[in-house]
Amino acid sequence: MNFQWLFDRPIAHRGLHDESYPENSLPAYEKACEKNYNIEIDTHVTKDGYVVVHHDDTLKRVCGYDKKIKDCTLEEIKALRLAGTEYTVPTLKEMLDCVRGRTGILCEIKGLNPFDNTIAKKTIEVINGYDGPIALQSFNFSAVKYSKKHCDLPVGELCTWSSMDDTNPRWRGANFMGKMWICKASKPDFISYNVKACDPALPENEYIIKWAKKLPVLFWTIDSEEKIKIAQKYASNIIFEYLPLKIVEETVGTYQPFACPEDRLPENYGK
Repeated sequence: MNFQWLFDRPIAHRGLHDESYPENSLPAYEKACEKNYNIEIDTHVTKDGYVVVHHDDTLKRVCGYDKKIKDCTLEEIKALRLAGTEYTVPTLKEMLDCVRGRTGILCEIKGLNPFDNTIAKKTIEVINGYDGPIALQSFNFSAVKYSKKHCDLPVGELCTWSSMDDTNPRWRGANFMGKMWICKASKPDFISYNVKACDPALPENEYIIKWAKKLPVLFWTIDSEEKIKIAQKYASNIIFEYLPLKIVEETVGTYQPFACPEDRLPENYGK
């Protein structure tokens, strides 16, 4: 398994988006390819079984349509526009056709139900046979385990610490599955960690230090020079957005060494 590529170049969060090119839009992916940045995306499954690339569970924030993706057909979603632009929510196939193996893709499998691996299953079906570097990740430990069993791609565990928020229906699941101990159950190839959770006052920090000696770690989402400095203490690479590209380039090679068990070392490790 070769996934050194995931740590050699910074990762553009939802593509290299800006005011002209919305997050998770085809031109945002194109810009990331042109600048040679890996791309982070998120996948959901529509009511009629298509895999689409969009971060939120609903379409309200980005498209102004207050309905969950899982309750929409692809035709319904394609009638919408991203942030008032001409661009639509892409399918995963359209995203892969845009990138064409020119850079790496870090795909988050959404959904927190450990008894439902539909999104993982459908995502793997779409990327099967794709000629380019891809890694998967999820908060859902079951999706991590399912993906490791049903594909030969590197699979990571998303982890965070979150404050209690009973108004957010995702809070309890994300808080439970986001703890570092979940890695003992999911046995990921790498860890993605929320930079906001890296606070000296939190006991979680001692765990990220321990796990960083066992597995490579990504930090998300890096959008300031202050957060870059935090990431450089713990992480092997960053998932970034809203940063001047000059600053992003200056960070290359400044993170923690790639750590991985001997039996999982990439083919080109140390070369």
